[in-house]
Amino acid sequence: MKSVMKQWKQLVLVGMLAWVVLFLALFTYFMDARADEPRASAVLSHTETRRLASIQGINRAIMGSRPEATTAAAQDLGREGGDLDGGPYTSQEVVGGGTYLDPQTLAAWSAFGSEVVDPRDPRGVRTRYRAVGNAAGQEEEEEGEEEDEREEEEDEGGARKTGGWDDVDDLEEYYFSKSKSVIHGLWKGEVSASMLSPRLQKAMKEYMNANKHRVAYGGRRRARQSGREVLCELKKQVRVRALDGTEPPFSRLGWQKLVPPRPLDRLYRESFKTCAVVTSAGAILNSSLGKEIDSHDAVLRFNAAPTEGYENDVGNKTTIRIINSQILANPKHQFNTSSLYKDIILVAWDPAPYAVNLLKWYKSPDYDLFTPYVEHRMRHPRQPFYILHPKFIWQLWDVIQGNTQENIQPNPPSSGFIGILLMMALCEEVHVYEYIPSLRQTDLCHYHERYYDAACTLGAYHPLLYEKMLIQRMNTGPERDLKHKGKVTLPGFSSASCDP
Repeated sequence: MKSVMKQWKQLVLVGMLAWVVLFLALFTYFMDARADEPRASAVLSHTETRRLASIQGINRAIMGSRPEATTAAAQDLGREGGDLDGGPYTSQEVVGGGTYLDPQTLAAWSAFGSEVVDPRDPRGVRTRYRAVGNAAGQEEEEEGEEEDEREEEEDEGGARKTGGWDDVDDLEEYYFSKSKSVIHGLWKGEVSASMLSPRLQKAMKEYMNANKHRVAYGGRRRARQSGREVLCELKKQVRVRALDGTEPPFSRLGWQKLVPPRPLDRLYRESFKTCAVVTSAGAILNSSLGKEIDSHDAVLRFNAAPTEGYENDVGNKTTIRIINSQILANPKHQFNTSSLYKDIILVAWDPAPYAVNLLKWYKSPDYDLFTPYVEHRMRHPRQPFYILHPKFIWQLWDVIQGNTQENIQPNPPSSGFIGILLMMALCEEVHVYEYIPSLRQTDLCHYHERYYDAACTLGAYHPLLYEKMLIQRMNTGPERDLKHKGKVTLPGFSSASCDP
């Protein structure tokens, strides 16, 4: 009897143990399945999306620098740099085996993400990044925004303190809300780099540490100058200038016969009355500004931005097109055959070292713009085609830094800022569209491309944030134009009244 009871107890224990093992196995299986489904896939999707954006960003013209090899050691160079030339910026020249930290790779760190969305589809822009839609009926959204932004920042700070973000969408929304907050600050002329997202702040610091162009600013800081004072400083100190072939090494290469005979700043005997500068920003989509833009005497556009298919928003008139060296050097853009570059004035640029060593620049530009330039001049000798003198570009940078209390990125200004100043030299009045974004704000970089990055608007490589603050300071147009059209009105140098 005792033997039977003992066997029965053993069977009960074995059965209970089997049930426990089965329960644990089922519990583990369902928990793993639940963790692997929506959440992990969402994280993976976002990670892969950011990687795609970074890959696309490596060769972006917007960042304006040649991609170079990057190693893990190179990524630490920002923490190992020392002073150079006694200036406020540090420099890291080479890391192990001549590897240089690539500014475009740093810029890619700031990528907000990338979506395969047709940029002409307004739903694609507004759904992904919750752009603020068309101008009409948006006034109510402005009420209480500052308070909402403060609450968002407080919520974000709490989230980080308690161990991170619970949802990728929350993080994306935070970064977009930060961009929106900075844009609202630009409208008021009250912006600092500390308002940017942590990712953009990190990228900016890395550029300052890298100091690829060996910038050593020694001028004064006059951060409180009025818009008129800034305008007069630009008029007096910055001269629009292109290569004229008289300086070595270009004088030895026969460039005096190659470049256009009439200087760029005296291309027209009389100034244009009104001019439009049309940026490539995604915010210009659904603006219906095309007719207004085409009504100007001259229109400037950038790089490979098309008009065909976008006429209602950007117009179709082009007088001048500014091209950075990457466009010229990239076979994809078919510079010598594309209709985008025919029958207009062409202006190209590439950053030289801050000291403006023309021989060093000619031997090692960021991208080879000299070969396609010579080929184009030989094929089309009657088409006005200029290369901006790097001294002009760095003069612009000096004015930006001199009017900013914070240290700005030691990299050349953006094509947008360069184009605006060029038109201020050629026109009596300049209207700039979506350089400072309107209520249609979005992180879509260009209206004609499927690429999203907050750096395109607020800057990572270029000192865009500080450029835009100067432009806003000089703006003479109404605030309504700025918010609803993304339109800034600037006086040309010929119409600016300045003391001698």
